Amino acid sequence: MPPVLQFVRFKPRADVDPAEFAAINERFQREIAPALPDLERREASVDADGVWNLVLRYSTMDAATRPPGDHGSEVAGAFMSMIDMSTMNVSFATIVSE
Repeated sequence: MPPVLQFVRFKPRADVDPAEFAAINERFQREIAPALPDLERREASVDADGVWNLVLRYSTMDAATRPPGDHGSEVAGAFMSMIDMSTMNVSFATIVSE
């Protein structure tokens, strides 16, 4: 099975300080992402309008679309609670060449 990219776009909630969100993202990157099953890579970017883009590489589509587990982490909960869910968009694509 080929690897898969997951693309996630969103904006933090309007009441969230951009520096605070960047800090919790960095903690998520260092503390949570390495422990996620079958996640091979996670990259985050933010554009001039404050829209965040995450690109996650998983080993398979099954891994990419598996429901998120309970990470039991205040970091994961804080990260998710700061996102304006009405702005979130998620898509998946199978890698066809590397």
